[in-house]
Amino acid sequence: MVLCQKRRIFERFFMIERIRYILISVLVSAAQMSAQQMGTAVNTFMDFPVSAHVAALGGNNVSYIGKDAMFAVSNPALLSVNTDNLLYLNYAVYMVGTGYGSAAYSMKFSDKDAFSVGFQFAQYGKLEGYDETETYIGNFSANDFALNATYSRYLNKYFTIGVTAKPILNTYERYTFFSLGVDIGVQFVDTASMVSLGLAVRNFGGQIAGSEDITMTSKWMPINVTLGLTKRFKHAPFALHLTLQNLQKWDYDYATNSYEENAGKVNAGLMIGKKFIVGVDIIPRSEKFWISISYNFDRGLSLGNPYVFSLSGLSAGAGLRLYMFQIGVGVAFYNTAAVTGHFSVAMDINGFNKKKL
Repeated sequence: MVLCQKRRIFERFFMIERIRYILISVLVSAAQMSAQQMGTAVNTFMDFPVSAHVAALGGNNVSYIGKDAMFAVSNPALLSVNTDNLLYLNYAVYMVGTGYGSAAYSMKFSDKDAFSVGFQFAQYGKLEGYDETETYIGNFSANDFALNATYSRYLNKYFTIGVTAKPILNTYERYTFFSLGVDIGVQFVDTASMVSLGLAVRNFGGQIAGSEDITMTSKWMPINVTLGLTKRFKHAPFALHLTLQNLQKWDYDYATNSYEENAGKVNAGLMIGKKFIVGVDIIPRSEKFWISISYNFDRGLSLGNPYVFSLSGLSAGAGLRLYMFQIGVGVAFYNTAAVTGHFSVAMDINGFNKKKL
């Protein structure tokens, strides 16, 4: 008995040390790649919120506790075996003539293994084309498209790990580019205290092929190292979320929303503030509905106008489950001219089988 307990303790310690070693290696690599981006990146559409609920929680949440496979886009480890045989469809109306969306199908291989496949896209409407002499040569379109395949593994009652592979295609006028990206993540859940910790590194990779007659300012994808905490309560239908994003980046060199002379200088307090997303969910254990509100400090501090009242950084949404379907709506405020509306539908395909029985 004592030997078995010692063996379990050793195996758990070894696993934790192995996970820590892998995460440290990944974080160091992410910091190095982020430094090489020099403030620019390709395929920034991969950071767009992928569903109404994700958008309502600030666009990035790596520690969510619940049955929603779309959160796996933020952290592959959030893909759960409880989201078996579910289909998701999402669309967001962005600025005039533009929009983006996603779809995914999730399933489980076993009681410990889950898999999902899906895609994301962004279309930027019709753009006017001009040559080097400023002569109008007609309209053209610009589109981004990405496939994604996610695998997650339930290690024990505390840890889940996940990985996502993402081939990406960009078509801008007559130019075509191909990129490849990878996300990895880990989630720690203590069911007794109803606390979840999540860590994800998204968008490892960059452009690997493209049109030779155009030079990109950067070929790296926008790496995002995100750490999150979620706390649910046993006797109250609330969930509190705290997310820190872009932890690999501490050299903000772009102008803030200040019009003062030193607008381009970002102090330490502002840099730290830009990391935070705070959110609240009203969601019962049955998950028959949800109501969310959040604030993304990066959006609010970077895009808000300090001299005009705006809701920049604020997001909100609500969802309802009706038999086989889950319907959600969300809204995110970027600035006074950019507000996105999100609409999501999820379908439990298992409902068809139950209906037949």
